Order: sequence, then structure tokens, then C-alpha cells
Amino acid sequence: MKLKNVGNRLKDDTLDLSLCDLEEVPVEEIANIRKVTYLDLSNNVLVALPNNFIILKQILKLDLSKNMLTEIPENFGEMTQLKYLDLYANQISRLPLSLSELKNLRWLDLKENPLTPAVASIAGPCSNAEECKNCARNVVEYLSNVKRSVEEERLRRLNAKSKNADASKDNGTSKKESKKKKKKKNADKEVEKNLNKNKSEMECEVSQNLEDKTDNLKEIINEENKKNYASAALCRILTSLFLWIVIFGIVLGALTIILPLYNKELSYKIVDYIEKHTGIFLKTYQRYGTELLQNKSQILMKWMNHAYKTINDIYNSYNLTNII
Repeated sequence: MKLKNVGNRLKDDTLDLSLCDLEEVPVEEIANIRKVTYLDLSNNVLVALPNNFIILKQILKLDLSKNMLTEIPENFGEMTQLKYLDLYANQISRLPLSLSELKNLRWLDLKENPLTPAVASIAGPCSNAEECKNCARNVVEYLSNVKRSVEEERLRRLNAKSKNADASKDNGTSKKESKKKKKKKNADKEVEKNLNKNKSEMECEVSQNLEDKTDNLKEIINEENKKNYASAALCRILTSLFLWIVIFGIVLGALTIILPLYNKELSYKIVDYIEKHTGIFLKTYQRYGTELLQNKSQILMKWMNHAYKTINDIYNSYNLTNII
């Protein structure tokens, strides 16, 4: 389906072309609307983006979710101003290396796409805003590393072929030189052909290495979490044990020291029962504690009586002075 009057769907800086059953993107019409910075193409039937899509360089936020995209153009990385990219629920299995040029990308959603295990592991679940931010950073960094590795390998092979060709050139005649030049040219073409053929294989190897490193890191983190959980559990057990000992000490002190002041018979029965079943000699501690409590209580009563008498004398003296 093709849209007419695309500009009528513009509101402020947002061009909403969602739910329009679009089979292709009207790139030229969108490019003529200079003020567009947010382009919403979600919920259409797009299978691919045209190669000239990159002329929309003013776009900062792009929503391509819920389409049927199977790939992203190889030159997509030229949209260097892009900050937000939503590719949720498409059919994308691989990402172009040019995405490593999107240094301003701050938000990326790749969930519900048949990505390779390595890319899916790097991208993460993208279940919330923070994970989508991490996805953008990690995917750009990952693709930058892959691109750098591919370029280094390509240059290494080209240099090796060039050195071999130069060595052969120095040892031959003019006729041989022309033949070797031709061979060198053919070899370079063959190298380029092999590099293009093996590009995906090298990407898979690099991706597998990064995936192995990621798995090792996850195992280390899991082991650290288990150790921290065991330490926390031990601290909780020791704290609970200490609290129970304190509570038991308070209850035992109340039974052996305070209870005899109110009911000696009951207190002695309880102490006898505990001594009989535990072998702990409490009577001595009970007697000492009771005597100590009584002595302190008597001292406290004396001080209270003295204080009461002093206050009463002061009060009587004050009243007598007022009467006179």
C-alpha cells in the first residue's frame, strides 16, 4: 500500500506512519519533510528497507517494531545521529557491521527476533528501559570489535600475499614479471573473494569466543552470589541464636530471681524441675540473685524514704514561712 499526502500525518516533529499496511517506505516523501526527527513505521508489513533509507539522516528516533524485516541495510550505520531504534518483533537474524558506527545510539530493542545465540546473549532480554539502554551500548561495542577483527584479518592476508608477490617479482625476468603481476592481480581477486566468503565464518568465530567469555563471567558471578548468600544465611542464624540466648537469659533470670519475691514455693518447684532435667545448679544463683535484689531494693527504699522526708521538711518550712 502507498500513502498519499504523507505530510498530513505530521504532528510537531513526529511523523506517524504506523498501522498503514505499508509494504515499502516512502523515503523521498519523508525526506522532503525536514522537521521530522521521530519516524514511527511500526505495525506495517515491511520486509526490507530500501538502500536510500539512509538519506533520512535527520531522524533521531526510529520505530520499526512489529514488521516482517529480515535484515537491515549494510549502509544503515550512516544514520549517525540516530539515538533510539526499536526493532522489536521482526525476523532479523543478523545485524550489519555498520551498526558499530551508531555512536549516539542510547536505546535499542531486539527482542522477539531470531538472532544468533552470540548476538542474543550480548543484546540481553530488553524487558525494560535500562536493559534496552544496555543493549544499545553492548551491541555497538560488540559489532565494533567484530568489525575491527575482520579488518585486521583482511589486511593481514593482503599483506602476506603482497610480500609473496614482491619476493617473486624480484627474482624473475621481465616476462615472468608480467605473468606474476597478472597472477598477483588474480590472487588479490581470489583473496577478496575468499574474504567475502569467509566473512560470516570469522564473525561466527569471534562471536563464539565472546559468547564463551560471557558464559565464564556469568559462572563467576553465580559463584560469588552463592558465597554471599551462604554468608548472609550464616549471619541470620547467628543473630537468631544470640537473640534466643538473650531471651532465655531474661526468662531464666525472672524465674530464678524475681519470682521468689512473690511465690517462693512455685519458684523452688520450677528450679528443682530445671535442675533435675538439665543438671544446671540454679539454686545457688537463685539465692545469690534474690539476696542481691533484696539488698538493692532495701537501699532504694531507704533513699526514697530519705528523699520523701527531705521534700516534706522543705514543704512544711515553706508553708510556715508564708503563714508568718
